[in-house]
Parts: sequence; C-alpha cells; structure tokens
Amino acid sequence: MSLIRRNIIANVAGKGWGLLLSLAVVPLYIHFIGIEAYGLIGFFLSLMAILSLLDLGLGTALNREFARYSIREGDAQAMHDLLLTLERIYWLIGIAIAVTLAALSPAIAAYWIRPQQLPTETVAQALVMMSASLAFQWPRALYSGGLMGLQRQVPLNLLVSVTATAKRGRSACPAV
Repeated sequence: MSLIRRNIIANVAGKGWGLLLSLAVVPLYIHFIGIEAYGLIGFFLSLMAILSLLDLGLGTALNREFARYSIREGDAQAMHDLLLTLERIYWLIGIAIAVTLAALSPAIAAYWIRPQQLPTETVAQALVMMSASLAFQWPRALYSGGLMGLQRQVPLNLLVSVTATAKRGRSACPAV
C-alpha cells in the first residue's frame, strides 16, 4: 500500500472514530452530569475552537518544514532547533491562556455563563480546571503538525484514537 493511501486511510479512520465516539457518549454525559454541566463541556470545546486561532499557523508551518527537512540528509539538528523554538512559543501561549482564563473564571461564571442549577463557585472551579487542560492540550496542534510532516499519520491517528477513547470512556463512567 502506498504511503499516501495509508495516510489517507489512517486520517479518515482517526477522524471517524473520534466522531462516532463523541456522538455515542453524549446521552451518557447528559444522563450522568445533567444538561447544564454538559453545557460547560460545550463551552470548553467552543473555547478551544476559538483559541485555536491563536495558533497563527505555526503547526502547519512545522508540518511543511518537517516535510521539507525530512527528505534531505543531515537536517536533524535543524528540525530539532525548529521544534524547540516553536515549543517554547506554544507553551508560553498556552500558559498565558491558562493563567488568564483561571484569573477570569469567577467573573466568567457569574456574569457570562450564569448557571441556574449549579453553584457559581462550582462553575468557576470547573473553568479553572478547563484552563489547566487548555494549557496542556494547546501544543497538540504543534506536535500533530510535526508528526504529519514526518509522514507519521498512522501513529498519530492511533494515538489520537486511543486518547479520545480514554477521555470519553473516563468521562462517561461516573465511578472513575
């Protein structure tokens, strides 16, 4: 099987699995945590989508540069240096987002979300946890871009599928 065909199949399978898993666990989320708490999950996902604009195309640039470097001999150090530089930028942006969101969480909970069934303090605590999660998930676009540039879509999609399954499985099980 050609590399391009294998990468296309891996990408379609990885995205498809994530989509099916997301659709399958929505009723479980709503049953166990309630519609208002599920709304917080929607808020978190919307926030991640909006903040992805701050990526500034750096993940895509890394993808392109890694693809270019990977076909030439002796560019391993250049790849390492580029990744290290972009990692620093990504982690600084991620930490800034997390600190800002955590600092604003009481105001966001009280004046923007305005919960009816959940205590405002609980929503504010959830927002602080979301901010930490955002900081750690933020560099995912960078690392995904790097793996794609190295033509590693199969391992990338396996990793994405396993982590998506673990996240949704853990979230859907109230005992965990």
